[in-house]
Amino acid sequence: MNPQSGGSLVTGTKLNQYKELNRMWFDDKAVKNTESKAISYSIKYIKGKYKTVKWIQSFADERCGGLGIVYQAANFSYFGEHTSTFWNFEGKTYHNSLITNNNRNKKAELERRGFKEKATKETLRQFRYIIFLDKRWKKKCTKKEQPYLKHYNND
Repeated sequence: MNPQSGGSLVTGTKLNQYKELNRMWFDDKAVKNTESKAISYSIKYIKGKYKTVKWIQSFADERCGGLGIVYQAANFSYFGEHTSTFWNFEGKTYHNSLITNNNRNKKAELERRGFKEKATKETLRQFRYIIFLDKRWKKKCTKKEQPYLKHYNND
């Protein structure tokens, strides 16, 4: 979402040294372990295609209710949370970045459909997970690794 931010999260990271798994979601009706398999395939693909990548980041968000359990199962490390703005409009949820970025065509389309008047704002937590393909890079991370969140302890 923000390619320039890699170096501020893991010191010295260049654009070609990290990737973000972005906006991954599967319906609960999907075959068992679909999420884990998708993450596994994504990591294998990145390792094979992008030899310079040292780490991969992804986020779980509160609206899905899982606190990132699938990333925990995939051996990602947990590096805390932050809040983000989401917008609910016409039965869909949009991250604030879609509304504030430079995608003029998408913004114009939403405005034509009455987004400003009809959308409802929601502030939710997002949970940061990172897996280090090169384990030596973990010590360069500017965030402190934290214990995994659990469903029974999510406040």
